[in-house]
Amino acid sequence: MIKAIKAKYIITSNGEPLRNSSVIVNGSFIQDIIPNSKLEKKKYKIIDLKNSILMPGFINAHIHLELYWVNKLLEPFNSFPSWLNQIIKLKGDFDPSKIKKSVQKSLNESIESGVTTIGEIASYDGLDYELIIKSGIRAVYFYEITNSTFSRIKAEFLTRILSKEANSLFDLRIFPHSIYSLDTKLFKSILAFAKKKKIKVGTHLSESIDEVRYAKKLKNNLEDEVFCNMPRKPEQMKDSSSPLEYLHKINSHGHDIALVHMNNLSKEDFVILNKHQYPVILCPRSNLYLTQKLPNLKFFIDYKKTGLGTDGLSSNLSIDFLEEINFLYLSIKNIIKGQAEKKVLDIATIGGARALGIDNSVGSIKKNKKADLIAFDLINQDPYLSVVHSKKKHLKMSMIDGKIIKLR
Repeated sequence: MIKAIKAKYIITSNGEPLRNSSVIVNGSFIQDIIPNSKLEKKKYKIIDLKNSILMPGFINAHIHLELYWVNKLLEPFNSFPSWLNQIIKLKGDFDPSKIKKSVQKSLNESIESGVTTIGEIASYDGLDYELIIKSGIRAVYFYEITNSTFSRIKAEFLTRILSKEANSLFDLRIFPHSIYSLDTKLFKSILAFAKKKKIKVGTHLSESIDEVRYAKKLKNNLEDEVFCNMPRKPEQMKDSSSPLEYLHKINSHGHDIALVHMNNLSKEDFVILNKHQYPVILCPRSNLYLTQKLPNLKFFIDYKKTGLGTDGLSSNLSIDFLEEINFLYLSIKNIIKGQAEKKVLDIATIGGARALGIDNSVGSIKKNKKADLIAFDLINQDPYLSVVHSKKKHLKMSMIDGKIIKLR
């Protein structure tokens, strides 16, 4: 039966909040948005959320579900390279059962904080795949590749997943890890493979000042402290450039590459972004956790393709998406004049959808889009501020692809 979901406020991401209206859900799609006065009880199954805010589901555009377990084993560090060395060592000695438990915990926490779509970064040959499918969450699934893993996978996993990708909630991508973990030649071949298979791409970029110095051929601690723990040093092209300039040069196929972090940028980098409109995913709490600076929030607040991610528990204190939203909100309040709460929620929804290239399907409440919806208790008279103030306990409903996975 067609569902009619009523709420005091509906945030559509297409204008001001609607009052006393209902979203009509037919199967997995949004059929319409109508005033409650026009509801016909015999025509719809009415779900009355009463004093609440109905809105598009959150999009955690960058998360490592599988690294939940790493947080407990990390030792104190004071630099990005010293952190990275620990991660390399920990990931090299893993227990498959531990990985699966981490994935399940991460999925549960994501859904509990209102996330309906994840941009998952996977590096354990699909140990997370079945759990993601079973959870019912929408997944943009980035398979991570480095120098040390490329020869092992030989695209076998990708081919296997491509052959059975019939689930409409699952979208396979490729994720060359970074410019410092891949040879330039290999990075180019991955981009060529992605072009041939018509697969989208993402990568970590400009995450640390050491990465910037590495790309510019300056003294850096990646070469001095990290590369000795890799099978061999990556072979990079000889000319000096910023990480974004480097990537833009080798992106001969014109991929719309999703760039994660982007918190160490030059004036020239912003020119490239403005001209070519690469999607960008910010992970601000992760940046500070890893002793780096925040991104240029003044620029990215109004950049159309800005999404938000928690990263994994290897580089954050939690993967609660509400906490990431709250942190970003506090970080931009002094940067912009007014509507900080609306702008943050836009980044957490339609912005994330644009960054992942799925905004035609999700990210806003609109006719013919997928019914990925969440609702929160109204705890403040302003609906936007109410969501920003919300905790997991205030999540009243979660729906993915027209299916209710939580209702209180």
